[in-house]
Amino acid sequence: MIRAGSGSGRRRRRGRGAALSAAAAMGALAAAVALAGEASTSDVPYAAPSSAKTSVAGQPVAGKPVATPSPDSPDALRQAARADYVLKCAGCHRVDGRGSTPHGIPDFRNSVGAFVHLPAGREYLIRVPGAAYSPLSNADLAAVLNWVLLTFSPAQLPPDFQPYTEAEVAAVRPNRYPDVVPVRHGLAQELAKQGFTLSDYSYGSARKP
Repeated sequence: MIRAGSGSGRRRRRGRGAALSAAAAMGALAAAVALAGEASTSDVPYAAPSSAKTSVAGQPVAGKPVATPSPDSPDALRQAARADYVLKCAGCHRVDGRGSTPHGIPDFRNSVGAFVHLPAGREYLIRVPGAAYSPLSNADLAAVLNWVLLTFSPAQLPPDFQPYTEAEVAAVRPNRYPDVVPVRHGLAQELAKQGFTLSDYSYGSARKP
């Protein structure tokens, strides 16, 4: 026997379920908007300068044309690299580069630039799993690495720092590490001899020499 009102009860439950699904979707959208907003307003170099004139639906304000930067201009390339970082890397390393030390994600800030003082350290930044296995092309990965170094750790870079290139990434990237933990600890020891202290690396800390 079907109890009176059971149909309406099911409808109410379905309504609540739909409302919860909608709320979850809105929450995810809000998080994405917040991430984008944090990226666009963070105090890191290469943020696109804001303009006093804005456009609505692509139309210039007050009859003044809106300048469109060349996609190959330095500013456009830096913005593209930052966008790739936010979309492909910031989920773990955070928009501001602080990482999550308790979860084994090291802090980029005032640290990552030290790696390029060693040839093996320079290769490490390409071969580390998060970079080597990323969906970024070799050219885009080179651009992101340069952006990360110049944004989060410029003071640790050598005076003669040479930016990564697509060719360099293409040559090194296929040589994946079978075990990245001892490599990172070994580089930390070598850099310590040069006076550099890398950020904490809790992943594999039990195997620290």
